[in-house]
Order: sequence, then C-alpha cells, then structure tokens
Amino acid sequence: MKATDHLYAVLLAGGKGTRFWPLSRSEHPKQLLKLFSDKTLLEETYDRITPLVPEDRIYIATVEQLAARIRTTSFHRLAEENIILEPIPRNTAPCIAVAAKKILKKDPDAIIAVLPSDHFVKDTNTFLEVMEAAAHYAAKGRIVTLGLQPITPETGYGYIRFGDFIGDTESVNQKYRARAIQAFVEKPDVQTAKSYLEDTRYLWNSGIFVFRADTMLEQVKEHLPDLATCVNELENINPKDSKAIKKCWEAMPSISIDYGVMEKAQGLLVIPSSFGWSDVGTWNALGAFPNDASDNFTHGDVIAIDTANSVLYCDEGLLVTLGMENVVVVSTNRVVMVCPTDRTQEVRRIIDELKARNKGEYS
Repeated sequence: MKATDHLYAVLLAGGKGTRFWPLSRSEHPKQLLKLFSDKTLLEETYDRITPLVPEDRIYIATVEQLAARIRTTSFHRLAEENIILEPIPRNTAPCIAVAAKKILKKDPDAIIAVLPSDHFVKDTNTFLEVMEAAAHYAAKGRIVTLGLQPITPETGYGYIRFGDFIGDTESVNQKYRARAIQAFVEKPDVQTAKSYLEDTRYLWNSGIFVFRADTMLEQVKEHLPDLATCVNELENINPKDSKAIKKCWEAMPSISIDYGVMEKAQGLLVIPSSFGWSDVGTWNALGAFPNDASDNFTHGDVIAIDTANSVLYCDEGLLVTLGMENVVVVSTNRVVMVCPTDRTQEVRRIIDELKARNKGEYS
C-alpha cells in the first residue's frame, strides 16, 4: 500500500489577500481571482492535486461569508462535510487542527497535505512527484514542508535553512530526498536575501506542509494546548448549534501553524524543490510571468506602447500606457491604481487610507 492511498488535501481558502487590491477586496479575495487562466486560483489548486487525491478526500477550509461563493464555482459537487467553516477567522493553526481532527476520525492512517489556495505552480508533474515523496516521509510520522530553490533575492518570502539528508531513503524518489530543517527564517531585508541566494542551504518557505493527522494533533497538544482543548470541545458540539460553535471558535488562539507549531516542533523535514512556484503575494509577483515581447504581464484589453517590465491589468474598458517602465497599472471595478513595481508590498496602506477617508465601499 502506498502512502498516497491515505493522502488527503486541505485547501486553505479563508484569507483576504489585500495586497491585490483593487482587484482583491473583502468580498472577493485573492483565491477567487482569475489571474492565469479562466479558473480561479482556488480551482487551479484543486485541479493540481486531484491526480493524487480523489474528490472525496479534498477539504476546503474557508470563512462562512465565502462558503456560498465557493460552492457556486466548480465545487458544487463537494460534500458538505468537506467544507470546513470558520465562523471567526483565527489564522491557519485552528483550521488545520480542526481539519486534522475531522479527517483522523474518518481515517486513522490519514496523511494530510495542507495547500494554500492562492499560489501558482507552473510544473504540475514535478509538484506531484514531490508531493508523493513528502507523503512517504509523512507516513513515517515526520512533518514535511516543501522548500523552493531561490532564484532571486526575494524579501517577501520566509526562508528555511536546511541541514543534511536524513538516512531514510527507502522507496523514495532520490531526486526528492528530504533534509533536516535547522531553522525557519523571517522575511529578510535585501542584503540578507542576497546572502541567502548565495548560500546553498536556504530555501523559500512555500507554506505547503504534509503530515499524518495524528502527528499534527500531538504537536498541537504539546505546543498549543488551549487550541487542542477547543478542538476536542468542538467535536462534541451539535453541528446545528451555531452559537456554541462560534463561541468555541472565539476561544481559539489566533495563530499561524508556522508560529504555533512548525517553529517549535523537532525533527521537521524539508524537500528542496523546483516546480515554477510563486505565492503571488503582490501585483509585482505577476512580473515573473511576462506574456508579451517587452516583458510585461498583461490581462484584458491592453495597449502597451514603449512600455516594459510592467504589470498591466484591465477587466473593464481599454488600458493604454505610453513610455512606462517598472509600473503596475490596474483598472477594475471603478478604481484605477498606479504604483511602481517595487512598492506593491505597500498596497495595504491604501486600504488604511480608504478607511480614514470613509471610502470603505472601495476596500
């Protein structure tokens, strides 16, 4: 029996993605955007994992206000129990712990792949090969993350410093042997990121994790005991008692799985990988996927004259640029935004300014 015979997938789809404003808004977050095809990023994530994980073993964790919209897309066939609702956003640790408890009850040998639903992967075949290798290690009780080989001194990603190969190589693809994790590293400044790029022992942290359900719950119990208590209480609440469920979620700590568990747990593994990955964290990230001769990323009805190395997005009317370089121009839903590509990390400042000026309808 292969490890993937017990592989489940949990797609994290509760985030807001405010750095993609004005296209991404509170009621239309990044995972529901169509940036690279006629499918949303969430749909692309789902399609990417289905060759390894059948539909009945795929779960989507999202906030209640997005659940109905998600079901109107290609997920109307997904069983109701496969939608994990978060009545109150509590970051990733609570929803992952709730999912692990739910899935473990169904399959005591369950292995879970946690996948952010708003990433881009160019080479799906390699991605699936890496996931198979990760499931192999996870089946032995190890928590595995996928680390990406850095290609630029990226300041918007967290990093992983890895150590030696681990001894267990039985029946695993030798191209994807796991290494011990020495440390998780915060997002660096430019000079530090350049040093990481030169040092061969640093990887981008993809935020993709694979583990046995029972292994993760043991780690949650050890490092986040209050959360473990809430998850156990939630299991005993009548599914129709929405008030009690909400109260239970309110008591959960709001913390990411990275801070709450990964940075504290021992014996974690990373598989160095390269499959054309991007977390598509800002508008500038689209510049890594140019689709015209001047290295622009364009979407919609765009005419770019003497314009290069820019991101030009238009989903209404016509967008025309002349003599521009290294800019982001977005025209959507009654808003036009223009900014330099190297300042797209600051888009959240616009949201704050809109609220200060009582223009919340645009956020």
